[in-house]
Amino acid sequence: MVKVSIKELSMRYEKKYILEDLVLDIHNGELLVILGESGCGKSTLLKIIAGIIEPEKGTIFFNDADITHQTPQKRNIGYVPQAQVLFPHMSVEQNIKFGLEARKLPKDDVAAKLKWIADLIQIEDLLGRYPREISGGQKQRVALARSMAIEPDVLLLDEPLSSIDASGRESLALSIRRIQKQTETTAIYVTHSSEEARLISDRVAIMYDGKIQQIGKIIDIDLHPMNYLVAKIMGTSNVWPVLYVNENNQGTNISVPIGDVQLQRKLNKKITGIRINPSSFVITDSSVKPDKKIVFQGIVKSIMESDEKTLRVIVDVKDTDSEYIKVDCMKDDLKKELKANTELTLVVDSKEVVLF
Repeated sequence: MVKVSIKELSMRYEKKYILEDLVLDIHNGELLVILGESGCGKSTLLKIIAGIIEPEKGTIFFNDADITHQTPQKRNIGYVPQAQVLFPHMSVEQNIKFGLEARKLPKDDVAAKLKWIADLIQIEDLLGRYPREISGGQKQRVALARSMAIEPDVLLLDEPLSSIDASGRESLALSIRRIQKQTETTAIYVTHSSEEARLISDRVAIMYDGKIQQIGKIIDIDLHPMNYLVAKIMGTSNVWPVLYVNENNQGTNISVPIGDVQLQRKLNKKITGIRINPSSFVITDSSVKPDKKIVFQGIVKSIMESDEKTLRVIVDVKDTDSEYIKVDCMKDDLKKELKANTELTLVVDSKEVVLF
């Protein structure tokens, strides 16, 4: 198993920093997910670790060895790119054996490794086929098999599910997780999908502006995002950026895109966003005007059943530009049946507002 340490890594593109003094440690045998929006530098970071691109500044260590200027061939990297890059004129078996034969391994060793990896990734029935004869998900399994057959020290996966249909993504994600754990391979998995991160990660590193902004277990980041952008990238429900803050005699008024939120207290810190849990809202008749509560007027946009007892209601907020609130409510608590385009009032206690 290999520990990867990245120290003050920087890279520019057309005078703009894609990566800027980035620092990151990946533990022995862990699967670290790097989560961020498109263009934040995730793929560039993988290509630098793989040796495809050389950084302007910084160092990369595999355990205690500085590999920053090593060629890709000397790094023993398994790399699964976003695009499915199988050799079209080769069968699945030949694609998998390509890297093994390039290392001039004995034929018996190549055959043994082929059998091992085909069984591990569960593609034994595909070995005689050609890339044009298999699905996108199967192609990505073959690409994974080809990368893992060489028994890499580090496995790099760049948006491996982006070209897979929705029905196959979860299955392939869980397969990647299973294979990585069985082989105890240190892996770095890049994605913009928080759902993929929740499925497979040991830890998650949130990336934007060319830096790792927060890193940890996904449950900890869910509970304690350091700012609005982290919460947004995590896909947290009901998060909004702070537009401005005004302290007054009643406490603090926070302006966010869904309206004004009045807190019954003064703030002693700078905040960038707020979050309100979908289950914290109470749905009332539009004529109700509760005191000392935060009130929003809205119109029901859609209704979904979360389970036999709970509804998820999407509410368009009045007097805003396409802002909406997700509300979870118990069916038994509703005084009347909800329908699309129904006007209603949402009420929430100010103590339920999470600041970050």
